[in-house]
Formats: sequence, C-alpha cells, structure tokens
Amino acid sequence: MNRLAVGGRRLAAALRASIVLCLVLMIGGGLGCSIPNMQSQQCSEASDNVKEFYSWYLGTDADKRQPDMFKKYVSSEFPNIQSNEKNDPFYLSANAPTTFKAGKCELVNDSHANVQVQLYWRYSERNTEQREVYADTLKTGDVWQITRIEDR
Repeated sequence: MNRLAVGGRRLAAALRASIVLCLVLMIGGGLGCSIPNMQSQQCSEASDNVKEFYSWYLGTDADKRQPDMFKKYVSSEFPNIQSNEKNDPFYLSANAPTTFKAGKCELVNDSHANVQVQLYWRYSERNTEQREVYADTLKTGDVWQITRIEDR
C-alpha cells in the first residue's frame, strides 16, 4: 500500500511538472513567434499617417471635415483642393470608396516615401471594384504628410 501512495505522489508531481513545462513553452513560444515587420521605420511611419488620414477622410462627411485636420495629414505643397472638381483628389474618383487598405511602401530616401493605397468600392454582394492610388509623402520635422496622390 505504501508503494502505491508513493508512486501516486510521484505521478502527480510529474504531471504538475509537465503542465508547468507545457505552459512555459506555450507562453514563451507565443512571444517568440511574432511576425516581424519587414518595413523600415520610415515606411511604417509614413504608412501609419496615410492610414490615419484615409480613416478620417472616408469616415467623415465632406461638409463636416475640419480644415485643421487637413493640415495635420496633408502638406501645404498638396495641389489646391477644388470642391467643384469632378474627381476627389484623394481617391481620384467621383464616388467615394467603401473602404481602403494601405499596401506596399517604397522608401525614396529617409524623408520621402510612396505609399500604395488600395481603394475598394462595393456596389452589391457580387459587384466590387478595386483601384490603387499612391500617396507621395514627405517627412517635415517629426511628421509625415501627403504631398500628392497619383495613379500609376
């Protein structure tokens, strides 16, 4: 009987040790398996600025957009924005897209980057359209700003 009790305690201790080891490996392994960011710091910053701008721009009614927000994201070098133009200067279309995604970034130099913006229009469940524009960005001081939008 004594042997059985000692063997049971050893088994329980081994099980606890195995569980602790498994938890340590799962937690440690999860931290070590993150996906690395393959973009440069400059591209990450420029892309973040473009994403913030398009989130604000597409999420705000045109008549409620604050001019000071443009100053935050858009350079004074950006061509004059005319409200009577046929196509919007930031998505180069007369119709606003449903959503967007920032794509690849090409770093020209430490203060100049081109960020691809994928624009999506959803007309119905089966009818969608995707187009790309490119945001030319410059870093002025600590801030990345959009200087031009173009299609290629």
